[in-house]
Amino acid sequence: MHRLLLVFFSIFVFSVSFVFAGDIRYGYNSHGNYVPVSIDGNRINYGYNSHGEYVPISVGDERIRYGYNAHGDYVPTAIGNDKINYGYNSRGNYVPTQIGKNHIQYGYNPHGEFVPTHFGGRQIHYGYNSHAQFVPVGVTY
Repeated sequence: MHRLLLVFFSIFVFSVSFVFAGDIRYGYNSHGNYVPVSIDGNRINYGYNSHGEYVPISVGDERIRYGYNAHGDYVPTAIGNDKINYGYNSRGNYVPTQIGKNHIQYGYNPHGEFVPTHFGGRQIHYGYNSHAQFVPVGVTY
């Protein structure tokens, strides 16, 4: 569960514009972007997918697989052996709804943005990182 939570946040750094900022190390990638480079000591490896996009391809030993969702979008489809399911949230957006057995719930953060609020039943807490960005800063365990 903890492994999936870490991978979930690293994958969607590009697609939903936030990262888990608990035990994370940031750095600049070869493209000059400020991105997470490790989570809880697990290195985030970036590379090019088959569409030429520079994305996370693994976290530690967990490989991230990409493919097409039901809407024809090229997205992450699995983390290791855990499938990523997509569906509609309460606002009608087509988003990740489950990774493995862990459901993702959405709601509003204190800034009024519609974001993931729970993963696998654990609440996601938001705050500011060192670049004054409002991002997830912790999870209730």
